Amino acid sequence: MAGRDLQARERAAVADVVASTLRHDLRNKLASIRNASFYLMRQVKKTDLWSADPRVETFFQLIEKELTSAEEVLSKRAPPPSGGTRPRCDAREGVERALAEAQLPPSVEVVRDLKARGGVPLEVEDLALLVRCLVDNALEAMPRGGTLTVHTRDTDGGVCLRVEDTGEGLAPEAYSRALEPFFTTRPHHAGLGLSIVHRTAVRHGWQLDLGAAPSGGTYVEILFAGLEAGGPVRNDVTRGSK
Repeated sequence: MAGRDLQARERAAVADVVASTLRHDLRNKLASIRNASFYLMRQVKKTDLWSADPRVETFFQLIEKELTSAEEVLSKRAPPPSGGTRPRCDAREGVERALAEAQLPPSVEVVRDLKARGGVPLEVEDLALLVRCLVDNALEAMPRGGTLTVHTRDTDGGVCLRVEDTGEGLAPEAYSRALEPFFTTRPHHAGLGLSIVHRTAVRHGWQLDLGAAPSGGTYVEILFAGLEAGGPVRNDVTRGSK
C-alpha cells in the first residue's frame, strides 16, 4: 500500500514539473504573439484599412482578449491547504521508506547515518518521495557500483538531509543546469528527479545545496527549516571543482 502511494505521489510530482515547464514555454509564446499583434496593429493604423473596415480593430481587440484569457488560465494554481496543523514526520521513517522502495543493486553499499531527532515539515510519503528522487539520482551516477550515503542531522534551523554518492561527479558547467527540468547527462533518463526536489524546496522555502563530494561524486543537501510555504527562499547551488 505504501509503495503504491509513493508511486502515485511520484507521478503527481512529475506531472507538476512537466506542467510547470509547459506553462513557462506557453507564456513565452503568448508574449511573442502579443508583441507581433501590437506591431501589426501599429502598422495597420497607418493605412486606410483601419478606418475603412471597423472589423480590423475588433479582431485586434479579440486577439488581445484571448491572449489575456489564456494567460489567466496558465496562472491558475491549486489553492493552498487552509487551517489545520502542518504535518511533521520522522526523518528516519521517510529515509527508510525511500530506501525500501529503491532498486538498490548489490554493487552499491548503502551507509545510513541517521542522527536527526527533529521532525520534518512534510507528510512521510512526501519526504520519502524526495529521498527516493535523490537516491535514484545517486544510483544513476554509479552504474558500476559505489557507496550511497544518507545523512540526517539536527541543526539550529531544522533537520538537514544529505545524500552523497561516489560516482563520477558532474562537469563544472553541468552544476548550473542540474536542477532544470529534463536536464540530464545520461542517455535514456528523464532528468526530473532533482527538478522535483528543487521545486519542492523552493515552494517551502528550504535551503538546497548541490556540489562535489570529497569522494569525487556528488552530494545534495536540504535544510528542512520550519518555514511556511512561500517564506524566504535560500537556494544555494555550489558548483563543484570536478
